[in-house]
Amino acid sequence: MGDLPKTEPIRPDERILALDVLRGFAMFGVLIAYCLWNLGTAPPETYSQLDVRLNEIAGFVVDGKFYTILAFLFGLGFSIQLDRATDDATAVRTYARRLAALAAIGLVHALLLRNGDILLPYAVTGFLLIPLRRASNAMLFIVAGIALLIPYAAHIGWQESGLPLPQRPELQAAPYLIENAAWVGYWFETAPFNWPTNLTLFVMGLYAGRRGLLRALAADRRRLIAIALLGLLVGGLLYWLQRQLLERDLLGPLHPAFPGLLFTFHCWAMSSAYVATLLLALQMPGGPKALRPLAAIGRLALTNYLLQAAIIVPLCLAFGWFDRFTPTSALALAVLLFFLVQMPFSLLWLRRFQFGPAEWVWRRLTYGRMPNSKQSAADYVPV
Repeated sequence: MGDLPKTEPIRPDERILALDVLRGFAMFGVLIAYCLWNLGTAPPETYSQLDVRLNEIAGFVVDGKFYTILAFLFGLGFSIQLDRATDDATAVRTYARRLAALAAIGLVHALLLRNGDILLPYAVTGFLLIPLRRASNAMLFIVAGIALLIPYAAHIGWQESGLPLPQRPELQAAPYLIENAAWVGYWFETAPFNWPTNLTLFVMGLYAGRRGLLRALAADRRRLIAIALLGLLVGGLLYWLQRQLLERDLLGPLHPAFPGLLFTFHCWAMSSAYVATLLLALQMPGGPKALRPLAAIGRLALTNYLLQAAIIVPLCLAFGWFDRFTPTSALALAVLLFFLVQMPFSLLWLRRFQFGPAEWVWRRLTYGRMPNSKQSAADYVPV
């Protein structure tokens, strides 16, 4: 792999604190979701009252929100890469190598550890941003809208065709690696139902980066307060309406896809509230210092994402924890892993190095040379 002399990995003095804080926060939510819903749950009839309440709260607060933030930041990151590149050809070549490396990492991760990997879908979908890099803002909104509707159109088309929908893998007592391979196949079979939503968020992030929306919002305290309050209000109303439609069978002439759209908009509203709240916290006295641990997690986002399954899966295999988690035990595992392992590890690592071990591999594959991993004394740039 030849060198790319006109591009370099982002330096510490070019980093934006807010972006790393948002990534770190999103990684915490992704970990909670992973522990709650990807490790196998105990029968609901064994839940305590606390388990029932935590499960309800998690559905409202966690489900779908943190993946939304990560996908949005993915598109925003592409915009930043375009701005840093010396020319368009260099930007495309570097981005394509970056995605190819991420896809390889994601495939290994999915096959060996995590049957709900997001790296591979992000990488594959991310290639669709390349032809959109010079698209007009109007075209970006059109593409985002079409991508949003593709999963529902795919469901309708598949149902009308009479073909059976792909079935979730049910491999009783199968070896873990065999089960993971089956899940990878399933995620590809169902890609039209899930992956286009990533593209919608990527495009929205690209638009936000192009227009400098994060920088503008970070400087407008009143607007951030309004977004935080309105996001919680709208998110709560949409969630309530979606639950009413499903639980009371009130769809009537509405298509069954309608509750899914409501849930997507609910996730967007809640995620907007979370982002606005964090940006507000960064404006408060002592806010940047208090949130530096989250930023450390965000700087090592890929490492921490891989580390989650690398720690949890061996523990589950060794102690037979799969399919035995309650909401209480799952949440306890996530909190302990995040605050007692990932955060201390990230802070200690960044005392000596400017990026994590997985980030080092990613950069090595992207830029074709050994990146300098020694830490620099440089600080963050303002948002």
